[in-house]
Amino acid sequence: MRYIANTDQQKREMLKEIGVSSFEELIGTIPEEMRFRGELDIPGPLSEAELEEEFADLAKRNADFTSLKPLIGAGAYKHHLPRAIQALLGREEFYTSYTPYQPELSQGTLQAMFELQTYLARLTGMEVVIPSVYDGASATAEAALMSLRLTRKNRIIISSTLHPHYRSVVETYTAPHGTEIIELPYQDGLVAGPRLEKVLTDDTAAVIVQSPNFFGGIEKIAELAGLAHARSALFIQVVAESISLGLLKTPGEMDVDIVAGEAQSLGMELSFGGPYNGYLGARKKYLRQLPGRIAGETVDRDGKRVFVMTSRAREQDIRREKATSCICSNHGLNIIASDIYLSLLGTEGFYQTALLNTRAAHYLEERLVASGGFERVFDYPFFNEFLLRSKKPLPGIRASLLEAGFLPPLALGAFIGDESLENTALFCVTEIFSREKLNRVTQLLST
Repeated sequence: MRYIANTDQQKREMLKEIGVSSFEELIGTIPEEMRFRGELDIPGPLSEAELEEEFADLAKRNADFTSLKPLIGAGAYKHHLPRAIQALLGREEFYTSYTPYQPELSQGTLQAMFELQTYLARLTGMEVVIPSVYDGASATAEAALMSLRLTRKNRIIISSTLHPHYRSVVETYTAPHGTEIIELPYQDGLVAGPRLEKVLTDDTAAVIVQSPNFFGGIEKIAELAGLAHARSALFIQVVAESISLGLLKTPGEMDVDIVAGEAQSLGMELSFGGPYNGYLGARKKYLRQLPGRIAGETVDRDGKRVFVMTSRAREQDIRREKATSCICSNHGLNIIASDIYLSLLGTEGFYQTALLNTRAAHYLEERLVASGGFERVFDYPFFNEFLLRSKKPLPGIRASLLEAGFLPPLALGAFIGDESLENTALFCVTEIFSREKLNRVTQLLST
């Protein structure tokens, strides 16, 4: 705890530096009737020990993901994070790892970018990857804008199983372009090929499909990509749960053109100080239309391994009206967190983590259905999220779960406004759940 009070002399010096004679003059532009008068309704002075105790009592009122096991995902996932991540991220040289205007002077920052690019390229099967694009929603919107520039068309088909928040961001980004957005209805929780064929036209720029989708379903990406390509449209796959890449075929193997993903699951807590970290992957031929930066590896004059900024559009910095995007920030700490996480797990560890996720999710889904208290809404393949309809009112289920230390699943009908999904819950199960915990959830929801 650090607190240093300002003396009266210091206050006078600050006011003088600002160019005013008093605090009243400083706030002179605020109307009199809007100014607070009197004393603040707060406790009197406390000693340091008393204040620490007060803060500790306040903190106890907050719920956290240690005391509450989350059965909710919907774009934000709780995974086990090795303690080594936090220990290494605490090193002070990582705190301000922002990409400088002369990037080669910051070899550590470039190396971190290069390493995550490499990991993500392997996981997605894409030839080029931008490792830092704010979050998954903005990455999806940037992918949509890329498709408009690449095809010179202005019509996009978006699956209704795309995360609603992602959809809203795409609409915001494309609104100034007057883009026509066509919603593709789902069938049994997945995109149906015949339905896509009906709405595809030669003036379609791209088809955007999330997989695993918002309901947790695994889409038939190769089939859908083939339909899009038959009408000269690009195919964009959204990956909100990147752990799934450890088990499923890569987007590159399924002929996807652009991947828009969220890396929160790769080493970041649910609240990582605020930001998450999106990424974009694409075919090499689309490199010039990718926003952001790509780091590369080479050797210097002495043959030593060094890192360089391979691709970076200066328009993003100095000619913004001509830029493909104005995304410039480098989520350096997020990138390093993912680097550490993926380095610690390795190929086999990442695969096993993904396998644990899907086995645990299927175990709970089967147990809940067998209990008689739930029924399946869709018969579809899923990864670590699934949708069930409860035979009891959801508020009662939520209350019993909270009391037992579980954060309830998402009540889907109210979230997306679909009356057919009333009293349905979107469950998420990751590797943090032991079999005993899953049995406890089943017991709670079966009584």
